[in-house]
Amino acid sequence: MKKTIIAAAIATVIAAPAMADVSVSGVVEQTFTDTDSVTDTGLASGTDSGLTFKASEDLGNGLTAFAQISLDTDNQDSATRIGNSEKDSKVGIKGGFGTVVVGRMEDFTEGVMAATMTLNGTGAIELGGNATRNNGAVAYVSPTVNGFHAGVAGYTAAITGEDDNFDATDIIVAYSNGPLTVMASQESMSAATAAAIGTGIAEETTSFAVKYGMGDLSAAALFVNRDAGATDSDDVMLRVDYKMGNNKITLAHADDESADNKIVGLELTHSMSKRTSAYVGMTDADAANTDTTYFGMIHKF
Repeated sequence: MKKTIIAAAIATVIAAPAMADVSVSGVVEQTFTDTDSVTDTGLASGTDSGLTFKASEDLGNGLTAFAQISLDTDNQDSATRIGNSEKDSKVGIKGGFGTVVVGRMEDFTEGVMAATMTLNGTGAIELGGNATRNNGAVAYVSPTVNGFHAGVAGYTAAITGEDDNFDATDIIVAYSNGPLTVMASQESMSAATAAAIGTGIAEETTSFAVKYGMGDLSAAALFVNRDAGATDSDDVMLRVDYKMGNNKITLAHADDESADNKIVGLELTHSMSKRTSAYVGMTDADAANTDTTYFGMIHKF
């Protein structure tokens, strides 16, 4: 009798499907912005909120399957967003060979390189061309060996009239050793893909980024070269962050050669906890003769 019960229990465990690990996270950010220019737009508000669902499953033999869905849940009209409320929707597999992921996702030039210059709220200083977030993406990221790793990606932006090739391709190489990180990427976009983001000219964007941290002080630099037909421009972005307990001061500068525009940004962030922070900042753009002051609060869960 006991043997029968034990055997049945073992059979049940063996037959049961492997359970996936699922996690839910999110962010809610509210920003208020006052723009002082030739035409005063007054105080404007912006909400950035979203939910991210992640799942993973151990496939055995050192392989892990994973999936992610990120939703934009703020109150923006659908016309103001790229695509719809679905930010990311991707699935992949990873192991000793690296990571392969397919679906809707950001490119390396935007999600990794330009992200080094992102500030809070609408005060973000991000220059340079990229394919941003697109459907039909496939990417491979190698394992890290002696501090080095690389990635290659292709994007089909669902644009009609294209050939059998990817509408955009992106490659990245990165090296990290202690406080130093060095990265380089190059993205090529077809004319149809570039038209989707406003230029309409085939582009090649080359980016170099350097980050270095030393105690409470960290610095980053980003160089972006855009080659779009007759236009060949260089954008340079710099930032310095200094932490003082729960406070952080950020000083940023951007030189946009294509628009002959220089931007200076200053921001103070106060962390109330690991998940909640408040901030106030300003940016000044020479070309537009515009001063922007913004403040807001963000909570991550």
